[in-house]
Amino acid sequence: MQISSVGFGCYRTDISIDEHQNALSHALENGINVIDTSANYFNGGSELLVGNVLNKLVNDGKIKRKNILLVTKGGYIQGTNYRNATELEKSGKLFSGTVKIQPGLWHCIHPDFLEYQLTLQFERLKQDYIDIYLLHNPEYFLQKAKEDKTEKQSAAEEYYDRIKMSFEFLESKVKEGKILSYGISSNTFVGYSEKYDFTSLEKVIDIAESISAENHFRAIQFPLNLLESGALIKNQLQKTRTLLELAKTKNLKVFINRPLNAITSKGLVRFADFESEAFEEKDFIKKMKLVSLMEEDLLNEKIEHENISRDDKKLFSNLLNTGKVISENWKFFGSIEHFNDVISQIFAPKIDSIIKSMNEIITDNSIKELTEKYLKECYLLLNLTGRYYKIRAAKRSAFIHGLINNSLDKKYHNLTLSQKTYLILKSVTGVDCVLTGMRKENYVNDALKILSENKISNAEKIIEYVSKEVENAGT
Repeated sequence: MQISSVGFGCYRTDISIDEHQNALSHALENGINVIDTSANYFNGGSELLVGNVLNKLVNDGKIKRKNILLVTKGGYIQGTNYRNATELEKSGKLFSGTVKIQPGLWHCIHPDFLEYQLTLQFERLKQDYIDIYLLHNPEYFLQKAKEDKTEKQSAAEEYYDRIKMSFEFLESKVKEGKILSYGISSNTFVGYSEKYDFTSLEKVIDIAESISAENHFRAIQFPLNLLESGALIKNQLQKTRTLLELAKTKNLKVFINRPLNAITSKGLVRFADFESEAFEEKDFIKKMKLVSLMEEDLLNEKIEHENISRDDKKLFSNLLNTGKVISENWKFFGSIEHFNDVISQIFAPKIDSIIKSMNEIITDNSIKELTEKYLKECYLLLNLTGRYYKIRAAKRSAFIHGLINNSLDKKYHNLTLSQKTYLILKSVTGVDCVLTGMRKENYVNDALKILSENKISNAEKIIEYVSKEVENAGT
């Protein structure tokens, strides 16, 4: 199959969101024929989305199933899987080889779990077969072994024994016609070979070949972007080959993820253009003081005199502190990406809790009205804080644009930063498909503009140059 150089990554997509369904349909109808999802994305909602959209387009005659490469993954025990696993543990029937990483997150690649998982995945995907099935980040086993201070060599031996057992199971599924091929998605394929949690492609290939000369180990997936270039370092065959070079010699399909999101020591860096809005620090400080004063008024003058329990007053004290938190931290969120994460993980849940607690605990309407005004000011304050970081992000993106343009043909200079990144990454020797999140149609359109572009010849040099210059600049 001729696969598209850019694929539809389904991380953070869900069947309940029409925008996600429209985006996937738009992508598949316009030349993108690779779909990458996983059992744990949106607790299975992503696979439901893929199954519904794929079947609708096939039934409507808009695409043919045989022309679509469907990739999904298994290994994570989260959400419903986690709740089911905890019940199984109580009855002494927990899946063998389960790795308990933290509460709410376990991991397993044992055949028993994969069999259970595949049954659910076929129900969600509504497909007769899966083109490529990937073990999803099996290196969790090594990370937990390191935490438990297991001797490195001993941990590595068990790690590859587990992978072999999984491969034998997946070969049986190939014989059944349930999957056509299999592979591994691992963040540590691209690490230094000395690292404790390193996943050696060389050893994985040896395992597959020990099972059968006609094995169906055909694909790998890992991160690659302008700053995370581990796939270009010599970490295979006693540091004589890069990951990409070894994969190419074995004719493995190579899918790269996180093309637009680099995880660095200074936080997340997104390769996208940002529209900066006006930001006046004096106006921001005024807003910050106003929100803080409203919090003090609510806590010390209003709620303090309410006839509610000490625990409820403590609850409100912990919730009504957005102004205080922003005042203490607004220069230290690092980047717009990290600040957006803080909003979704901390501030948004906090605001929801304030609304719920006010409705359940407070009876005084004047306090509720003041809280509504307070929350409006909180939204404005968070928006202003975001503007501050968007200005910084826009400057960072302009800097990266400049670095890329130093080595890129002028005909590409007007592309967006994300498009330039797609072009460079799809041009790297050995890369078959760049997987990117396309939750919105405009994200799809952004990628479609690069789909038919010819590869450039100096992609690896651009990545090396940009990575070095960004690191030197400390941006």
